[in-house]
Amino acid sequence: DLVYRGRVLTKSKIDANGNVVDGNGEANGDAERGADESESDEESQANGKRNGPQTAWVMAVYEDDAGEEQRWKRSITSAGQSEYRINNRTVTAKQYNDALEAENILIKARNFLVFQGDVETVASQSPKDLTRLLEQISGSLEYAKEYDRLKAEKEAADEEQAHKLNQRRGINGEIRQYQQQKDELDQYEQKLDEKDQAVITSVLYKLFHFQRTIEDSTNEINKRQEELKEFRRNVQKFEDQLQKAQQDQAKVGRDVSKVEREIKRREKSVEEKENDLVPIDEKLSISSKKLATYETSSADIGKDRTTQKATADKLRASLTTVQKAQARWQAEWTAQQQTAGRALSADDLAEYQNIRGEVYKRSGEDQAKADNITRQLKTDEETVNSLKSTVDRAQSSATALKDEVSTLQTRRADIDRQVKTTTKDIRTKQTAINSLKSERTRTRQKQRELDEKLQQAGMKLAEGQSQQRESKKEARQREVVATMKRIFPGVRGMVHQLCHPKQKKYETALPIILGRHWDAVIVDTEKTAQACIGYLKEQRWGLVSFLPLDTIVHKQPNANLRGLSRNMKLAIDCVEFDSANERAINMVCGDDIICDDWETARDLKWNRKVDVKMVTLDGRCISKADLISGGEGPSDKKRRFEDAEVETLRTLVEKLKGDRDGLPNDHKRQLEEETLQSELSGMQQKVQYLQDELTALDRNIESKTKELNHARGLLQEAEPKYEEQLGGLETLRQSLEEYTSATAEVEDEVFAGFCERLGYPDIREYERQQGTMQQEAKEKENDFKMQISRLESQLNYETDKLKSTEARLQTIRDKSQRDRDMIAELTSQREAIGEELD
Repeated sequence: DLVYRGRVLTKSKIDANGNVVDGNGEANGDAERGADESESDEESQANGKRNGPQTAWVMAVYEDDAGEEQRWKRSITSAGQSEYRINNRTVTAKQYNDALEAENILIKARNFLVFQGDVETVASQSPKDLTRLLEQISGSLEYAKEYDRLKAEKEAADEEQAHKLNQRRGINGEIRQYQQQKDELDQYEQKLDEKDQAVITSVLYKLFHFQRTIEDSTNEINKRQEELKEFRRNVQKFEDQLQKAQQDQAKVGRDVSKVEREIKRREKSVEEKENDLVPIDEKLSISSKKLATYETSSADIGKDRTTQKATADKLRASLTTVQKAQARWQAEWTAQQQTAGRALSADDLAEYQNIRGEVYKRSGEDQAKADNITRQLKTDEETVNSLKSTVDRAQSSATALKDEVSTLQTRRADIDRQVKTTTKDIRTKQTAINSLKSERTRTRQKQRELDEKLQQAGMKLAEGQSQQRESKKEARQREVVATMKRIFPGVRGMVHQLCHPKQKKYETALPIILGRHWDAVIVDTEKTAQACIGYLKEQRWGLVSFLPLDTIVHKQPNANLRGLSRNMKLAIDCVEFDSANERAINMVCGDDIICDDWETARDLKWNRKVDVKMVTLDGRCISKADLISGGEGPSDKKRRFEDAEVETLRTLVEKLKGDRDGLPNDHKRQLEEETLQSELSGMQQKVQYLQDELTALDRNIESKTKELNHARGLLQEAEPKYEEQLGGLETLRQSLEEYTSATAEVEDEVFAGFCERLGYPDIREYERQQGTMQQEAKEKENDFKMQISRLESQLNYETDKLKSTEARLQTIRDKSQRDRDMIAELTSQREAIGEELD
């Protein structure tokens, strides 16, 4: 709504109606006059004071086509109430709006006065917004919904009209089609009548000539029948001979098969026995090698035993000799003791004792010390001799043990070399076995690949042969029919060989139409069929269906079925065949129909109630019993193979078979692998035996090494003691010499007169003659005891060593005997297997 924004002058007044009046009492409600007064009083208004207005109003002055001027005025009070006036007459808001609409003034428009900038705003709007603004100003926007509804009804009416027009055109087309079909049917019936007349004429012509041919043929048959009887008698004789020969051949074949099976069984048995010989030979080889080793060891140990026994005998003889020498010396010394020496008087002995007492008084201390040293010297000498014997025994034992350890280590090195050599051979055998396994795996993989390729090629070849109607069964049946055609002139051939589809599109439907008669054989007479059946029974070639042309029951196809639809044909009209086989083909095809599509078949079967067998081009079938079957999906569309492709596939199959047959024989590889496996098992057993012996040698070496270390320890412990005791013995001897010299000086002084009187150089000479013999005897006895003790110790050591050697020798002999027994048992097993093989 437009609100007048004029100024209220300070000198103006507002009347009861809310109008501004000037000082003269004239209303200020006229728009033009108000505008003039606003312009003239602008300056005075700026300087004056304004009273607050109570109302605001707007007035529109409009002059219509008749020249009448109308004033519309609207006032708003400070309380928000509106007052409407038309030509200064108060009216309601509804009357005010109706009066404006009566003059085509849009009260809902934004305004009907154009302010500054509105034109530019309108011009900058988009086409869509501008169109909406124009429709709003013009008032057409209120009728948009009605317009859209009427437009939708118009479009629906146009579509309905187009649909009816198309229906009319379709009806006209069907009428023309039915008229055309009717003309075709009339023409067809006319042609059919002409054909029937022509067929009658042709049949009469054929019958005439057939009658003549029958008469001539009957005479010829009677003539040939006599000849045939003679030929049959000859054929029967040869057939009997052939049957007898076949029986003999079958009997011989059975005998040959039996002998071949026996040969295969014997070959398999021989192969198994030969495989059993492999581990026996390996065990014999191992046992023979071990026996040779045991014999070598036994010989070496026997030599050691002989040497040790000779040493023990020698020591035993030496001991006996020493014991005899000791006994002989003991006897001699006793006799000498009785005869040797000079006797002293009792006075001389008494004087000797007195002088000896004087000497003892003067050198008693030195004599006591000399006696103590002498006793200690004897004890130390015995200790030194014992230590020396211990050192000698330890040295001898260490030397012997060292030799034994060296021998055992040499033996161990030999066995270790054998273990390494055998282990290397085992690795070589294992590598060979792995290579054979890898080769067998590759061969089997290659064979699987060739089998897969052969299977694929065979499937393609079978598919090609099946599409050529050349499966194994059909090929055999075809050969049987070809044989019967050569033997019996009345055999025409199989149904599918004597008829072909006129167009390629009927190839799928035709086998379903022929059905169980697909491989039936057409013959001229029933007699020929019986002869063929008898021949098949004799040859045992299975079952074959026959269709004799002279007795077959058939009827002409129903002519009314022709023309029922443009998308169907009688099956007999879709097949090409020789007129001589027409009776059989008519019987096989009957009234069956081939439809172009499934909808046509359904319409004929259930809408038009046509009670015949119907087959579509894609192979779906509706039988007379309303059973639905068949149908060829996308995957069932088989490709027709050309002869060249089939021949290529045959060549590929033969090549793949040749490649597969040319692969290495897996059975021979398996036998070679089993042989290597047996040898490997024997080598592993040999390694196990050698490792056991090596373990025993290690334990023996360890034991002997411990004994050697113990002997060396005893030697190291005894040698320092021996040296120490030997040094102490020399010290005692020196001390004894000093005390003995001091005592000797005293004795020389005291015994000077006694010795001079008796004629001795000194007293010691006297005591030497009397006491030396005792001393020498004692020393001699000690020497004999030391020799006897040393010889007994060595003899005991050699005896123990000899026993140990004999125990080792007995162990080796036991093992050698065990291997001999095993060799004998294996040899007997081998001979038994050899006898079985022979």
